[in-house]
Formats: sequence, C-alpha cells, structure tokens
Amino acid sequence: MDLSILWTEPAAEQFAERLDFIGGFNPDAARRLRRRVDLSLRHLARFPDLGRWVPEFGPGFYREILVKPLRILYEFQGDRLVVTYVHRQEEAIGPDTITFETER
Repeated sequence: MDLSILWTEPAAEQFAERLDFIGGFNPDAARRLRRRVDLSLRHLARFPDLGRWVPEFGPGFYREILVKPLRILYEFQGDRLVVTYVHRQEEAIGPDTITFETER
C-alpha cells in the first residue's frame, strides 16, 4: 500500500520559493523540476526506504531524496510520508536550520 504524502508548511513554502526563483528566469525548468519532484515523491510513497539517511543527522532521524538541485527531507508518521524540509543540495543543513511545524 502506498503511503500518503503530506508537506509541512515550511517545506511547502521552501519548495514554492525555489520554484518561483527558478521560474523567474526559466519557467520550463521550474515546471520540469516540479514534475520530477512529484514523480519522485510518488515513487517514494511506494518504496519509502529508497531514500538515504540524512548524513548530517545520522540513521534513525530523517531520510532524504535528491532531486537536483534539491534535497528533500522526509520522515514517516504512521502511514504517511511527511516532507519536512526542502533545501538546495549545496546548502549546509543541521538541526539549527530546520523549522518544524504542522503539516499541510
């Protein structure tokens, strides 16, 4: 059974900001990135262990998938896959850079 996919408010805002930035100079690239992320998350909902553990946090905390140029962090909450954070791959992340809020 596929997991349902939920986005936290910060993650949804981060993703929208990155799409808006890319779309400002290349709307087609922004649309392609959105499609790639959507497809990757749907695939992940079927096979949630495909993502790797986030190296900065270690095993047992968050997992991530890489969809260039983004790192998409997620966690499991029962039968839900919750996207918690969307970051550019070259940006450093850590506990101080992530804000946790309720899901959308």
